[in-house]
Amino acid sequence: MKPRQLALLVFVLALLAAAVTLAPLVAPNSAFGKKVSPKLGLDIQGGARVVLEADLTTLPKGQKWDEDTRASVLRTLDNRVNANGVAEPVITPKGEAQFVVEIPAVKNEKDIVDQLQRTAQLEFYYSPDWYSAEKNKLGRYAFKTAEDGSRESFEIHDNTTNKTFRDPFHILGALRQLVDAGERANAAPVALPAPLNSLGSFSGLETVKVQESDKAAMSALADELGQFNAFLAAARKELAGSDLVPGRARASFGNGTNAIVELEFNSVGQEKFANFTKAHTDEILMIFLDGRILSAPRINDPITDGRAQISPFPTLKVAKELSDYLNGGALPVSLKIVQQQSLEATLGKDAVKSGLTAGVVALLLVGVFMIAIYRLPGFVAVCALLLYTLFTYAVFVLIPVTFTLPGIAGFILSVGMAVDANILIFERTKEELKAGKNLKLAITAGFQRAFSAIFDSNMCTAVTSLLLYQLGNGSVRGFALTLMIGVALSMFTAITVTRSFLLLLVGDNKTVNMEAWGVNNLWRPHYRVIANRFKWYFLSLAIIVPGIAFAVLGGFKQGIEFTGGSELTLKFAKSVTRAEVESAANAAGFKEAAAQIAGDNTVLLRLPTEAGKQEMNANEADALVEKLKTTFPGVTKGGFERIGASISKELTRNALSSITLSSAFIVLYLAFRFAIGGFKNGLKFGVSAIIAMLHDIAVLIGVFCFLGWLLNWKIDSLFLTAALTVVGFSVHDTIIIFDRIRENLQHRGEKANLGNLIDDSINETFARSLFTSGTVVLTLLALLIFGGSVIRPLNAALLVGILSGTYSSIFNAAPMVFDWQRKFGKHGQGLAEVKDGKDGKDSDGPAPSASQAPSAASAEDKPERSGTWAQGPRPKRK
Repeated sequence: MKPRQLALLVFVLALLAAAVTLAPLVAPNSAFGKKVSPKLGLDIQGGARVVLEADLTTLPKGQKWDEDTRASVLRTLDNRVNANGVAEPVITPKGEAQFVVEIPAVKNEKDIVDQLQRTAQLEFYYSPDWYSAEKNKLGRYAFKTAEDGSRESFEIHDNTTNKTFRDPFHILGALRQLVDAGERANAAPVALPAPLNSLGSFSGLETVKVQESDKAAMSALADELGQFNAFLAAARKELAGSDLVPGRARASFGNGTNAIVELEFNSVGQEKFANFTKAHTDEILMIFLDGRILSAPRINDPITDGRAQISPFPTLKVAKELSDYLNGGALPVSLKIVQQQSLEATLGKDAVKSGLTAGVVALLLVGVFMIAIYRLPGFVAVCALLLYTLFTYAVFVLIPVTFTLPGIAGFILSVGMAVDANILIFERTKEELKAGKNLKLAITAGFQRAFSAIFDSNMCTAVTSLLLYQLGNGSVRGFALTLMIGVALSMFTAITVTRSFLLLLVGDNKTVNMEAWGVNNLWRPHYRVIANRFKWYFLSLAIIVPGIAFAVLGGFKQGIEFTGGSELTLKFAKSVTRAEVESAANAAGFKEAAAQIAGDNTVLLRLPTEAGKQEMNANEADALVEKLKTTFPGVTKGGFERIGASISKELTRNALSSITLSSAFIVLYLAFRFAIGGFKNGLKFGVSAIIAMLHDIAVLIGVFCFLGWLLNWKIDSLFLTAALTVVGFSVHDTIIIFDRIRENLQHRGEKANLGNLIDDSINETFARSLFTSGTVVLTLLALLIFGGSVIRPLNAALLVGILSGTYSSIFNAAPMVFDWQRKFGKHGQGLAEVKDGKDGKDSDGPAPSASQAPSAASAEDKPERSGTWAQGPRPKRK
């Protein structure tokens, strides 16, 4: 596609993204404006808190209520409210059989609460007493289709009594309408007749508010539910959700225009389904889920491939909602609501304002930096960066991603990181201009030569994100999804937007204003990294070992999200603020107390369990309440219970598994991509990159152990996010240097001095390594200074990780490639000389200038050589 056409495409996409961004401001009351309004998190907007209690009498026979069962409930609840990992709920076990679910303010709060309670037990029913035109015309019950506004629904007609009734799902909806009308009219409570008192959120209630004129309708609903219960009791359950392959429900359009949900049976279910369909051709099999008839299809032919489908759905979105719900898993036990209340925002407007201020400052710093270093291309990069910000925000609100203050900080950070591809391209372009190429050819060559490093680094990051998304859950999935979006959009803006703008700007002009293109700013140091590598190894150990010591001394302190703790419910005589309660609790000796304001002057005070200490008991809670009375007369204790960790062991284990698998992929991928002399010879690059990454994680943990020992900083979910970010950045930065080593090996021939070659590669890429990290560091400094105290630990962790990643890429990863080759490489024909420095001598003097060796630009005019590290015949000149 030509630059003008690409520019037109970018312009159209920018208009669409701008429409998404501005709609909530220009038309806030329109359907589209409401749809694309940013979804704010609990910390910014508040939300709802629901306490659910497991009904242990509904446990399947033989199943125990143990840690595994509780973990299954937690996982299912998280999947239901956080399918993509970007909803930012807080789900915590409480006491022996309760679960606290806190969700940001949403429009369909009642629907979500109802969904949390449902068991999601998919069941397949059959009865020989069901009418079928082909096989059972005398059947008592006949299925009739109706339209409930969202999808096809079913009614059952009893041919014996000539009555028609609905399923419990629709009866519950009708009952809720009657009760809502009664509550609006402030009607007097009336007895709730059986069996309605066992239905959904009305389970266990004795009375409800219903208007006098609606009493007859409520009695009719009770009769209708009784008829359905008799209908279902006479049927036989043939298959259940346990016969399906977990997580394989998929929404699609099938072979037609109607949306469907496809199901896949496991080996046992496939055999049962095949046998049933063979024996009951032309009869009805009803698919039933949580009180709703999903489908009642006629079996046309035996189905032996283990697949089934539920249809039709009016839209793919409705079908996907069901597939996500099924994939979320079934609850092993029924849940009932024991408490429901609203929550105020945990952060004030000032904290949000500080975060946004930090974002503006960060963007300005990055913009000034890019223009100062790269001049005209830098200005183009700033324009591309603004488009990246616009595109990313539009995608986030369409998903939608929930914006918390840490999430906003992460979004700002992604803007700082997105500029790295532009820096790679511009540094390459400057090299081509310095070598004497005309402007248009230099731009084209700069993009081509930078592409391999951009592609390889982003491929590793994308696969890491994909594995985290597939294997992780909760916030880890959200991090992975947003990272994948960021990778895709940053590549698009760098490769497409920047390139199109530059080529349009240049046109047919072949003259070069070196100053305008920043060519005179081409900086190349002359460090001897290989000769001094053991000094750098020692420096790394000097940082990591003290971190281990501080961990032993108690510096590794986990936050309440990992350890759990206690929750004290306080009732105040008048309204109080979060800061006032936390200050009073701190004065009473509870330094880590975190308060959350709920409705009716209620405050939830969470107290973490400190390492080496017993969790708070009821007597200590009473003593704390007495101390609080000196500041807040009339305060009383509303409840006190143990709460579990919101970051489960399973989440941590899955995140580590994802990183392990992604590390294996990176080793194999880099071995393949850098296989100069064979795949086995390329393993050194992958292994060195992973060791450097582990170095960065060790440095990050060590620094936080020191800060935990000194300042009582905790390892929490924000630290986990920072660590995952560092994993992606570390490999990304390392590949920049490895890419230049690969290129120099291809151009310099078999007998090149490996020590000098790696030194030259490091020096040639030193500026871009420093500048790519520099834009991120500028962003983090802005967030540290202006972002407020809430996200300060997150930004500090990221700053440590980014600095360590830059250091390890230059001074650890590349030297390890040299040491690997020295230790395990084969010497002989077709192998680069493995020596520390020029002429094989260690030296602290300056490395040979890059100009003394073939540059990327000049090398293209020379015969290319390959196979520099492998034994074999010398390749012929082309």
